[in-house]
Amino acid sequence: MSEWLEERRRVLLTAQQLLEKRLTVGSSGNVSQRVGAELLAITPNRRYTEDLTPADIVIATFEGDVVDGDGIPSSELMLHVGVYQARPEVQAVIHAHPRYVSAVAMTGRPIPPILEDQMIYLGGQVEVAAHAMSGSDELAAAAVLALGDRNACLLANHGALAVGRDLRAALYACEYLEKLCLAFLWASLLGDPDVLPPEVVETEQAFFRMMRM
Repeated sequence: MSEWLEERRRVLLTAQQLLEKRLTVGSSGNVSQRVGAELLAITPNRRYTEDLTPADIVIATFEGDVVDGDGIPSSELMLHVGVYQARPEVQAVIHAHPRYVSAVAMTGRPIPPILEDQMIYLGGQVEVAAHAMSGSDELAAAAVLALGDRNACLLANHGALAVGRDLRAALYACEYLEKLCLAFLWASLLGDPDVLPPEVVETEQAFFRMMRM
């Protein structure tokens, strides 16, 4: 375990923070970090986060083979792998079930560019991935398509997908998405939220792309 001890500790810490920040509950949600070219450290399947130790974080290949660890990788392994294969710059992936994200995900409605921090930290309109069975290749493909070059998307009737250049950035993206969904829900009660002007969207998307490099 010592070869990937630091990566395992970081993944576990992030999973614990998801619980502390009330972005998921119980054993739901999963966290991973890229390890080298074609390995990832990922939380195990159906284990309560508060019971985990760094040794329980699984090291697996992109094909799903366990390289180190006694546990079974998260059932959403291929969702994480799909993102890493499509987005070489992404180093961390979080799938969670925040309460307000889950509510918006049930509507099937994308969130247009309505907040400044949405543009700067998430990269633009938040799309909704078409519904597919949890853990399936179809869900992975739909999520990658909805994510595009941005840092977050919704999974229809399911939850959130957030990515980043490291685990902290991915966790913040998940928090920004939850904040955005809460604002979107409240604003929608009063009517259709105002969308940012096109020139602002263009400028802030350019800033997002520059900061991602």
